Amino acid sequence: MPADEQLFIEENVELPEGLFKSKKMGSVSLPPQVLQLKEWALAKKDSLRPWQEFGNYHRLSKPGNAGIVTKRMSHNVMYYYTNYVFISALLVVYCIISSPLLLLAICVSGTACYLISTQKEGKTLHVGGHTFTPKDQAVICGCISLPLLFFASAGTVIFWVIGLTASLVGVHASMMALPNEDGTEFVEMNESV
Repeated sequence: MPADEQLFIEENVELPEGLFKSKKMGSVSLPPQVLQLKEWALAKKDSLRPWQEFGNYHRLSKPGNAGIVTKRMSHNVMYYYTNYVFISALLVVYCIISSPLLLLAICVSGTACYLISTQKEGKTLHVGGHTFTPKDQAVICGCISLPLLFFASAGTVIFWVIGLTASLVGVHASMMALPNEDGTEFVEMNESV
């Protein structure tokens, strides 16, 4: 082997097992968590109700009493569950994108956690005469990430999204009229319990 080729070949380079599915470049396998998330999203995609039906303002009506509100909410929350999850996810994405510091904090924390989780078992980090196991590295990552996320107002974002989602779901589910038993028409304002 020529000397200039040896400059580019590293000996004892260890790649994570299962990183490549085949010998061809570009066939990187996804972590199992990403595959599970993809399967969940595909399963939920089938239960997503059409947005025209979800936002049909002709079906909105004032409930007559608390019994009707309870009945409507129990039905509509189950029926439009995936639509509500989608709206919550959009709110989270909006909050993260609209706050650059929060986006930076999540990226830094997520990257550090990902790098620690992809290390081989027993691989340690040596810094300044100290040895850090992957468990120690995860604890340090958490101790750095929590104040960083606190400073970026992650708690405020979480409670804002929870409050807004609960309000939107509550108003929509209680105001949307229920379908009749045959499913063709919707019950008028004079619903009875």
